[in-house]
Amino acid sequence: MGWIEVTRWLGPRVAAEPIIAPSPGWYLGAGEKAGLPARLRRQVWRSLREPFEVEWLEGVKLTLFPGNETSRAVFITGRYEPNEFHLLAKILRPGMTFIDVGANMGLYSLFSAKKVGEHGKVLAFEPSRREYEVVKKNVEANRLSNVTLLHLALSDKPAEVELLIAPSRHSGHNTLGGFAYDTPLERRERVAAERLDDVVRKESLTRADVIKMDIEGAELRALRGAVETLARFHPILFVEVSDRSLRQQGCTREDLLDFILRRGYLLYQFDRQTGFPVALKLQSLSESENVVAVPKGTQAW
Repeated sequence: MGWIEVTRWLGPRVAAEPIIAPSPGWYLGAGEKAGLPARLRRQVWRSLREPFEVEWLEGVKLTLFPGNETSRAVFITGRYEPNEFHLLAKILRPGMTFIDVGANMGLYSLFSAKKVGEHGKVLAFEPSRREYEVVKKNVEANRLSNVTLLHLALSDKPAEVELLIAPSRHSGHNTLGGFAYDTPLERRERVAAERLDDVVRKESLTRADVIKMDIEGAELRALRGAVETLARFHPILFVEVSDRSLRQQGCTREDLLDFILRRGYLLYQFDRQTGFPVALKLQSLSESENVVAVPKGTQAW
């Protein structure tokens, strides 16, 4: 048996069982050394060399890539952004429309496609050619006819923009601004950017229930290009708020949060003691944190 066959046989059998439950204070890398099983999976992970497929939340088929930090979290702990996925499981219903801005590997798109069902819709945006191909293969492997994948960035105006591509290990760091951390540059790509409002019209969407946005500092520009969508559909927002990343693109977390508040939203953060959403307190926000924005008067969960 060759090394590729060994990886494809061993990987799925050793991978952690997927877990959907709150994880207070979760961060990328949390739980990877907690207990003997996790430590053993961590050792196995270091020996794997080729991509392999596992079954994840809602039974989705997901290709993991040795060396990639998101894949590592899924393999060793069964979790990735567990507080967000636990909340999404409560919010998403059949027939809803979910918009994934910054799809990366497609974890949110795949999960949401299963939750909204055949009569629902997922619109997924991924500007990086490398990650676009990963999401495309994952969508095809799961035979998801309710996912529309677009090779686009989102901004406040149509344009051609430059995307900085990080090594695949740090694929979540790809950005339209400067890298927020000491991330090496693999290459640059010229990509098309559009306004979400324009795409919503082109796709003839009649609803937009939830928008997840994790685009390394470009969140404010993307939301400025979505004002009509926000006003028309009042979607719940899951938005990464990283002051360091935002400053690379000429704004601050205060600018971003103020923009959302002015659109009639209430802001929540994930409590570090329970993992459940609580009213946001700006002074308690960490340098980078996921925030949930709910239209006033909406009973979201």
